[in-house]
Amino acid sequence: MEHIAVLDEVLRMLLEIINSCLTHQLVNNLNLVYALLHKKQLFQQHAHHHIAQNIEMVIGYFSTRLQRVQEGAGGDLGVTEVLQCIKKGAEQWSSDRLKKFPDLKFRYVEEERPEEFFTPYVWALISACGNIYWASECGARAAGDLLA
Repeated sequence: MEHIAVLDEVLRMLLEIINSCLTHQLVNNLNLVYALLHKKQLFQQHAHHHIAQNIEMVIGYFSTRLQRVQEGAGGDLGVTEVLQCIKKGAEQWSSDRLKKFPDLKFRYVEEERPEEFFTPYVWALISACGNIYWASECGARAAGDLLA
């Protein structure tokens, strides 16, 4: 049961993030709108979440616009045409239509021993991306010494 509660909390958080992107920066998130339209059936089952109402409104608005453009074109639209329609619709969109929610706030909680993650990660970045040659056994030994 705890597993379901965690998944529900993650779903709520994702919906809040999507909602925030649409509410504050719709014009800069055209690909997000495209993805929402592409997978709109996924959001229909979550319409009971109050936070999904804004997402449903955006999907409805752009679906209607796309349907009109598609009927005018007399056939299916390609990706470029769909993105162009979304861009024009986003320029005319008024975010006043959407319900306002409090700004999202996230807090970083540091783990007890963050070096167990960061040291190997940084060494992997240095060895993969850096223009510095490291003898692999020396790098592994140095990372091991730092973790000890």
